[in-house]
Amino acid sequence: MCRAILALAITASLPALASEAAAPSMQALEWHEAAATDAAGEAGAYDDVWARLRSGFRIDDASAPNPLVATHESWFAARPQNVQRLIERARPYLYHIAEELEQRAMPMEIALLPMIESAFNPTALSPAAASGLWQFIPSTGRLYGLKQDKWYDGRRDFAEATRAALDYLGKLYLDFGDWQLALAAYNCGEGCIARAIQKNVDQGLPTDYASLTLPNETRHYVPKLLAVRNIVREPERFGVAIAPLANRPYFDQVTVNASLDVHSAARLAGVSSDEFLALNAAFPRKIIRSDTPVSLLVPVDKAETFQRNLEAGNWDTWKPYAAAKGESIDAIAKHFGTSVARLDEHNQLHLKRGRLAQAQTILVPVRRGPAAPAAGASSATSDEIVTRHEVQRGETLFGVARRYGLTVAELSQNNPGLNGSLRAGQTLYLPAGTRIVAQAAAPQLQTVSLKAAAAKPLDYTIKRGDTLTAIAQRFDVSLAELKAWNASLRSVSTLQPGQRLAIERR
Repeated sequence: MCRAILALAITASLPALASEAAAPSMQALEWHEAAATDAAGEAGAYDDVWARLRSGFRIDDASAPNPLVATHESWFAARPQNVQRLIERARPYLYHIAEELEQRAMPMEIALLPMIESAFNPTALSPAAASGLWQFIPSTGRLYGLKQDKWYDGRRDFAEATRAALDYLGKLYLDFGDWQLALAAYNCGEGCIARAIQKNVDQGLPTDYASLTLPNETRHYVPKLLAVRNIVREPERFGVAIAPLANRPYFDQVTVNASLDVHSAARLAGVSSDEFLALNAAFPRKIIRSDTPVSLLVPVDKAETFQRNLEAGNWDTWKPYAAAKGESIDAIAKHFGTSVARLDEHNQLHLKRGRLAQAQTILVPVRRGPAAPAAGASSATSDEIVTRHEVQRGETLFGVARRYGLTVAELSQNNPGLNGSLRAGQTLYLPAGTRIVAQAAAPQLQTVSLKAAAAKPLDYTIKRGDTLTAIAQRFDVSLAELKAWNASLRSVSTLQPGQRLAIERR
């Protein structure tokens, strides 16, 4: 796995090796240039990616055979199912890696390196916090331009991490002038290899990879890769079947400027969530954020479908919601039309008996609505979508409902347990997509009479425990108005459950 890069100048650390290992040899540079020329016409010469890889195997181990290669060949040959699993996992990625390697004139053995690093698992995480197919640790990833935050981890972004890994390996080859040493340094770091080389120089010993005293993992690292290379080169010799892989792109890169969850994105692309995540593992919370355009990988034959559905289809966007301590996660899920499991997948919820143990901002889904009205078009509501209302002193249920263009019944349905009275600081949940109602039009534009514009009165059924004062507060009216609208109230002193009251809209 990639280790932290030390601030170490190889040439300064190894003055005795200035011409031997620290600087690239003329032979290495000549090979690099010749390989670049040879590779230019190779891509189109093969129908099968595996054949393309075999033609580009260039790491020489024949001159100094390493007995550990045979050890690992035997291990893999005894586990054909493991090998088959590695081969199948690699298939979506190999064409892209081969393209990148050919452009850089690098050995095709490197395309097999993720088999050793991560078993081609895009979400692999090691005990040392190395992540992704190429197993970058955080510091090395950042050094090679892989951004990492709570929304995005570039080490798990296949295209970006491949670019970074090949940049790093190319730098190591130019440092040491040998691909086996470069691969060993990728595993344990430049300083590790530099010290091992210097030790052998001091003792008058050879400085090739097999002659160095290295950590056990690094000592087996290159032989393991070469063993896999030999199995891919001659699969029949090891009893392994490798089906042809079309020499064409598996995925296309698309750009989105939207906040949506990966399951919605997979649905828009017409693929399973697992297939989508295999190509887009860089989102640890499984939410694609849209502060800036985001590049996604979609199977080639699904790219057009994805773009079309993204522009025209309905999907959930995810927005932050400031949840208060003690709020029920079930109530929040119900309010936003989702499940607790889905909220849990995208958030680190701190719960105690089903309620938030502390105030926290969580992500909630909001269904994407129709396009915004054209410039100049009027709207009865503001553009601000609101999800909850905190009751202020003196507010009534009727007044809150009127503010958001809702009925009391709609507000009550969204807040089970309301008893008709409100208290300051209480949280009311609003139906999804609710907007604050704009101010009424100017009086001179209201040409209809008040009588003609009056809405049909509300019909309220009295419940046990109701009082006239509570009902008046609930609907933001006065006691005198209630009695004026309901003649039955003038002759009785108590309210009876089931009794019906008319309440005029204002």
